[in-house]
Amino acid sequence: MKRKTMLITGATGFLGSFITQELFEAGFYLILLIRNSNQAEARERISEAFPSFGNTKPVSDKLSARVEIVEGDISHKHFGLHAKDYSRISDTVDEVFHCAAATKFYHESDNMLVQTNVYGTEHLAWFCLSGKRKRLHYMSTAYVAGTRRDTVFEHELEKNQTFNNNYEKSKFAAEKLLRQFTAKYNIPATIYRPSIIIGDSRTGVTRNYDNIYVFGKGLHRLKNYDIQKSNKDTSWSSKKSIGYSPALRIPGDKHATINLVPVDYVTQAIVAISGQEQSINKTFQIVNPSPPTLGELAEWMTVATGIHRVRIVPMYEFQMQPETLEEKLFLKGTETFQPYMFGEPYFDSTSTRTMLSGTTIECPLITQEVINRFLRYALDTNWGKKIPNEEKELPHKLVEDIQVV
Repeated sequence: MKRKTMLITGATGFLGSFITQELFEAGFYLILLIRNSNQAEARERISEAFPSFGNTKPVSDKLSARVEIVEGDISHKHFGLHAKDYSRISDTVDEVFHCAAATKFYHESDNMLVQTNVYGTEHLAWFCLSGKRKRLHYMSTAYVAGTRRDTVFEHELEKNQTFNNNYEKSKFAAEKLLRQFTAKYNIPATIYRPSIIIGDSRTGVTRNYDNIYVFGKGLHRLKNYDIQKSNKDTSWSSKKSIGYSPALRIPGDKHATINLVPVDYVTQAIVAISGQEQSINKTFQIVNPSPPTLGELAEWMTVATGIHRVRIVPMYEFQMQPETLEEKLFLKGTETFQPYMFGEPYFDSTSTRTMLSGTTIECPLITQEVINRFLRYALDTNWGKKIPNEEKELPHKLVEDIQVV
């Protein structure tokens, strides 16, 4: 049987790069829609989509034969492509994995979020209708639930919820549009809702240094500050060791869960579900069935960084005393994550677990060891500012041979 051709948007993003790898290793032909890239930039960015292939020589021949890069932009009608190119890929592609999205909570304008997340999704839906009829796999987020605090079921969407930020709101609008569009035009579609995606549980690899990494970076800086202060001020260090420095208060509910889900599980679950006919026209919440509490996560982070004076305190207690300079500096830049420090819904994942039954795919537990692995990788990469040596580049022939249109 002819091997399917998959169009992937967001292939150089975090989740998109892992899904691209997984689909390539499954033997599919891939067309990667990459925004605003000349040939040199496209060849460079493709290495981000295949980070684990750097030391695998035979893959260069295979990849150059099965991967094509198309320069386009989902926020534009017809992806900004010439009619001939759009028509060609419309007649070639069998299925679409729509991973591209604007993901910033507040730093993106509302217009950027709507243009990319809502209109971009609409453009992908129209693409699925043009030429060959295609199946669509859409990457949403579990946080279309917004500020709900009850049980969120996979079939639900609209429950009169409000939202923590404009990102959640735009993804909700995109999913609502897609549901209406696919019902009207009978497009076979599957919606996936991951929760908070973190690094690979086995290797620590990540391309996204938001969420827990922001706090990890803050604790690491605080540790360096404590060490420097101790070295400079011997009188201070003789009175107080680093471990007995004043408490660092972080407002939050230590009993609330935070649904962290490793990217390796998300990727494997999505690709496994995508291959099953019974997943068509359904929604799957790719979440952690046993999420850690904020208190557990804080403890693991403090052990991993060596800073043992962090205290998660209720907001009323935090407001009883003025913020210290240290607290202000630590919390600066974490404002976007504050709403998630005070609770979240329970995300039901019955359909997901049913689809994965009979496989070996399970969400790994978040443990001290896993958190250590994540922070060690973050430190090794200087919080995303450098790439590990083994992932820096693809074989020369691979970069040369990839077809770019």
